[in-house]
Amino acid sequence: MKNIITCSVFIFFISLVFCDEDEKYIFISKKFNEDNIDKEKTYKTYRNLSFTIPSIGYIQYTSSFNEKMKYVGKKGGVHVIESTLTDLETSNTVANIEIMEPYWQAMDGAPCHLYIDRHGTVDHIEPVDKKEHEYLQEAFDAAFNGMFEKNYLYPFYLYRGMKGDSTEGIKEGESWTAGVDSSKFYFTMDSPPSFSWSKDTYKLIKVKDKKSGKIATVKNSATLILDVNIRMNILGEERVITGRAEGTVNGKFKWDVGAGEIIYARIRSNLQGDFKMDDETFFTQLTRDEIHKLLK
Repeated sequence: MKNIITCSVFIFFISLVFCDEDEKYIFISKKFNEDNIDKEKTYKTYRNLSFTIPSIGYIQYTSSFNEKMKYVGKKGGVHVIESTLTDLETSNTVANIEIMEPYWQAMDGAPCHLYIDRHGTVDHIEPVDKKEHEYLQEAFDAAFNGMFEKNYLYPFYLYRGMKGDSTEGIKEGESWTAGVDSSKFYFTMDSPPSFSWSKDTYKLIKVKDKKSGKIATVKNSATLILDVNIRMNILGEERVITGRAEGTVNGKFKWDVGAGEIIYARIRSNLQGDFKMDDETFFTQLTRDEIHKLLK
């Protein structure tokens, strides 16, 4: 009898191990569930872009902000998210001189509605208070359709137009790929559009049980090509930097399995290429560092 019980217990634990190893996970947002209507969450974002222009020196562009978000339901057949940016800070540091950008500050605390299409990307944006914040329409468009663009349904499709393998039924240790042929974005609020081409590989590293539930760790690596257009205030003058950069991207993500959302991400890009500013041509390296995390 004792041997039978011992054997049964052993088989039970072995079965648990194999069940965990065979468990499949879905990396699609649960943001648009009706249970989430009017539930507000706050996310912190920090971004840094740095490079060197030989005739000027080291240039660094930094931005940070909190984003309060809540799903408000469907309107006209599409999902609507209310987003409010707060604690906005941005600056350019050029040759050790810091230049603030007051254009950003106008959006601080002004809510807008993001209309999300069936692909998970922003179709259009409207101020919640159209009368009071109509003048911010251009700023909202540049921010949410360019600088801070993301996919609200398929969060691991990092760029507009990205397509790839299914993100359903992923086991620990498995990988999936995604890519985009051409995606428009903006380096700064008043920059002309830039364009990116990428090929990404994601891998589910592990899933751990935490007090808050199951948390998955995902890592990605990518090759990236950028057609760059950056308008910046450099020593009191508006200058536009153009060129093509190529390099790699590496990211680490924490995914809340139960909530169906990314709760932490760090993405680092290392690129290099030939650029032009006015009549000056130069070779430089671009470094981009982004951190996103759920605050509450």
